[in-house]
Amino acid sequence: MTRSLRIGIVGAGYIAGVHSAAYVTARGTFPDLPPVELRRVVDADIERAAMLASSWGWGEQGSDWRAITRADDVDVVDICTPNDLHVEVAVDALHHGKHVICEKPLAADLDAARAMAEAARGSDRLAQVCFYYRTWPVIAWAGQLVREGAIGTPLHLRAWMLQDYAAAAHRGLGWRATSHSGGAGALDDLGSHVLDLAHYLVGDISAVQATCGPTVDRGPLSVIDAASILAEFSSGATGVIEASWAMRGHACDLGFDLVGDEGAIRFSWERANELHVQRAGSEGFERALLGPSQPGGGAFVGVPGQQMGYRDAFTIGIATMLTAIPMVNASR
Repeated sequence: MTRSLRIGIVGAGYIAGVHSAAYVTARGTFPDLPPVELRRVVDADIERAAMLASSWGWGEQGSDWRAITRADDVDVVDICTPNDLHVEVAVDALHHGKHVICEKPLAADLDAARAMAEAARGSDRLAQVCFYYRTWPVIAWAGQLVREGAIGTPLHLRAWMLQDYAAAAHRGLGWRATSHSGGAGALDDLGSHVLDLAHYLVGDISAVQATCGPTVDRGPLSVIDAASILAEFSSGATGVIEASWAMRGHACDLGFDLVGDEGAIRFSWERANELHVQRAGSEGFERALLGPSQPGGGAFVGVPGQQMGYRDAFTIGIATMLTAIPMVNASR
């Protein structure tokens, strides 16, 4: 009988609820996964931790993250804290033999990110960053098409993640409004997703030129509201990458337009259940609906067009991690 993977989650805000839903639904969606036990949730706000525990069935709640990273009854530490707290929790968890799932971006500054990467390399545990857009079935399929040569050699990528939830000065950004906690503002918060997709679709970025800075007057606060990047990839392909949380008229507008020397691929999260593909030798775009033939799609839909939703991406991403852990554990 497969032993349950015991999960501890640090942070009890909105995204922790999304992660909790993924743990609850993952095994029913992917029956071959090991069972999971929602062991413990901690948050500096103990009432918020208690609310998450009650809503999603976490066994215990507390306020000290060390009760998770150093616990004998926890196998996986899931980090859903502000960016500047990732490094201390992740490094401690890895040093104490825990697998780590960490929300993006990896850290609030480069030194902290390097420390986390070094701790992961020095451990025999798994570490995952929650770049789950790349696991979305039609995006995963786009990556597969690129690798198969369906559009030839990638030449140019336009990619963006634009939202408008911080377009007005009175809209509170909480901890994201400071460079200490939030890091590089919208570039970290949203740009990390689209930069990951650029890497996934085209490869390593070798050179950049960028403009980034505030666009909203928030008084003494200075935070990056928008970033525009010209990129060159190691392959020689070029790119234009944009990120902003203050772009009026855009609501979770994640998308990309990838052009190859023989075809092209287009995607928009506002129409997340479809992909537009111009294959080599074709004269126009083919509109393909998300369906069971695309990577991961068959666990959610029986026929094309039945549709999936935002939380399903987390179910796939977390299931990917839960699938890998038993293999790593068995090799110890």
